[in-house]
Amino acid sequence: MKILCLHGVGSSGAILETQMANFRRELDPSYELVFVDGPFECERGPGVPEYRIGPFFSHTQGYSPVDIAQAIGYLEDILEDEGPFDGIFAFSQGAALTLSYFYQQQIAANAPRVNFACLFSTAMPCSPDAGMGDTIISKLRALEYDIADRARCNGQQDLTMAEQEFVNVLQRTVVDAADNDPLFPWIDMDVYRYGEQDAIPRVMYPSLLAQKIQIPTVHVWGQNDFEYMIKMAEVARSICEEGMVKTVLHTGLHDIPKRRTEIKAVLRSIDWAMTQVSGGGGCGISGSGR
Repeated sequence: MKILCLHGVGSSGAILETQMANFRRELDPSYELVFVDGPFECERGPGVPEYRIGPFFSHTQGYSPVDIAQAIGYLEDILEDEGPFDGIFAFSQGAALTLSYFYQQQIAANAPRVNFACLFSTAMPCSPDAGMGDTIISKLRALEYDIADRARCNGQQDLTMAEQEFVNVLQRTVVDAADNDPLFPWIDMDVYRYGEQDAIPRVMYPSLLAQKIQIPTVHVWGQNDFEYMIKMAEVARSICEEGMVKTVLHTGLHDIPKRRTEIKAVLRSIDWAMTQVSGGGGCGISGSGR
């Protein structure tokens, strides 16, 4: 069983391998985990401890549709050049990119090159489609609407329900993240008012999508993570078809679960995901006491 492992922003394949040490010990030895670095060197990411030594990498240069398309292209190259892979284990930014890839493949009627994914603490997924949410964004730009201004949001009468939902999703995720963590990798929110439209990140949530992601996914996040990161993980889960999703919460922060009981709960969900695939045979948890 060959699994591609994608790290978070400002991290590396080597750091993710260390993060997953307890998790890997519970996997059957027949599993081959392939850890790769994102293609773009960057600064240390949020939450990456000072004792971790760089270089650090990102899967994207930004979050515009062009940036996301480029990142998906790099991911496709890895899947083709280093595969075949059975699945993806991904953390934070890597998990968001995985969902962007799945959706792009699905709407293009292309089969993804993996059968399932286990996504840890997923960051905000973005689309390479420059038209996603365009009607809403155009209206907000015409109003010169400041998405970061919560006072204006409360009681705003000139927004439709769809426009209000768009503002609320951004405020509870990337706006809160940028307000609370100066290392959070996002763009100046003024781009939504005054920037070039092709530079605006096209966030993904159910109301904007033509369909939900059908590939089996397991979503894992820490109950003690920052509220805005939990909200991003919930948004990410919501764009996946309900019947093809399992969710596992753990007692940690923005990290891979460390407790053995919680890891085994994740592995049971991965077993389930693999049974959704024709011929799936389970994830091969080592030892007993599942």
